[in-house]
Amino acid sequence: MGLTDAENYASQLKQKFDYVNTYFHQEPRLDIASDSIAPEQRQVYDFIISSEVFEHIVPPVQVAFDNVYQMLRRGGLLLLTVPYGLQPETIEHFPELHEFTLVERDGGCELHNLTKSGVRQTFRNLVFHGGRGSTLEMRVFCYSDLLRLLSAAGFVDVAVHSAPDFRHGIWWPQPWSLPITARKLPAGVRP
Repeated sequence: MGLTDAENYASQLKQKFDYVNTYFHQEPRLDIASDSIAPEQRQVYDFIISSEVFEHIVPPVQVAFDNVYQMLRRGGLLLLTVPYGLQPETIEHFPELHEFTLVERDGGCELHNLTKSGVRQTFRNLVFHGGRGSTLEMRVFCYSDLLRLLSAAGFVDVAVHSAPDFRHGIWWPQPWSLPITARKLPAGVRP
C-alpha cells in the first residue's frame, strides 16, 4: 500500500504486487492520522510506502506511526522517507495546534489556531510542499525522534539506508533525510 505515492512508481507497483495507492484528498481515501483504523484495514499489508507524508500530519504524529504498524501484517515492512535533520529535537512549527484554519491574506497564507486552552494564535511565513492545503509542513523531524517514534509504535529492525547504489542512480551524499525501513515483528517473535 502507498500513502499518496508518485504515479511514476505507483503504476509499476500495481503491475507487480497486490498494491493500492491511497490519498488524503481523493479516493481511495485514507487518513493515516485518524483516531482509529477500520478493522478491515488492520494486519492486511505486506508493505506500506510513505514518502514525504509524515511531516504534513497534524500533531500528535505518533498516531500515524501507530496506525501504520496496525495496518501491517506480522513481518510487514514500512518504507519511509521524510525530511529530517541532525538537530537535537524535532522542530514542531505548531505545537499547540487544535482548531485551525488557513486564511489567504495579502497574497500569502496564515494559519489561525485556537489552542485547547483557548489562546488564539496566528502563524505567517508558512512552508508548503508542492502547493497549499494538506501540504503544509507541520514539522522538521530530527533523526533521534524518528527512531523513538518508530520504536514506540512497535517497529523493529529499523535501518537507515545511507549506502549509494550507483548502478541504479541512487546517491544521497548528505547524512540526513535518508530512506528508512522498519519491520513489524514477525509472528512468533517476541520483542
